[in-house]
Amino acid sequence: MIRLNCDYCKGALPEVLEALQTINDQAFCGYGCDEVCERAARLIRERAGAPSADVHFLVGGTQANFIVIESALRPWQSVICADSGHINVHETGAVEHAGHKCETAPAHDGKISADQVRAIAANWAGSIIPEHITQPKMVYLSMATETGSVYTLAELAAIRAVCDEFSLYLFIDGARLSYGLEAIGGDVSLEDIARLADVFYCGGT
Repeated sequence: MIRLNCDYCKGALPEVLEALQTINDQAFCGYGCDEVCERAARLIRERAGAPSADVHFLVGGTQANFIVIESALRPWQSVICADSGHINVHETGAVEHAGHKCETAPAHDGKISADQVRAIAANWAGSIIPEHITQPKMVYLSMATETGSVYTLAELAAIRAVCDEFSLYLFIDGARLSYGLEAIGGDVSLEDIARLADVFYCGGT
């Protein structure tokens, strides 16, 4: 049986296991400070066309989502996402447990639009009681989405423009980024993601 529900259901590719065997007898310092992680970070920067980007290695998507959002937002700030977004319907409320409300917009084929983001951001910006409601400060997108759809370059650029208009961070959940970038008919590159997003990650096993 082929299971497509997640990447935790299988082991590693044989090529990965072979590569690990070749360095199994070597000793490395921990915490991502070894030469293997340094080389991986360098390759990621090169492929993303972002030579000054900070690269960090985390153990899973939930941890990445939680750490990015918790680190970027102040306690009174919230994150805009699709109602089907992973941080809203999965991950056992990790983001909201830290005190950051998920401000949801109805997803259309798993995606939200620049107009939806603008409406939520403008609601706070135009409020007469902004101190009583959470301040949207980040937009969270999944690429590919939870339904398998992908954003076009034009859609991402439009959302980036709204983020700039309202001083919002753009965070792209890349748990499925590798096949999101390779989707048939897609027109988004890794360089586009790095250019448009403030933070993104690449999922791997």
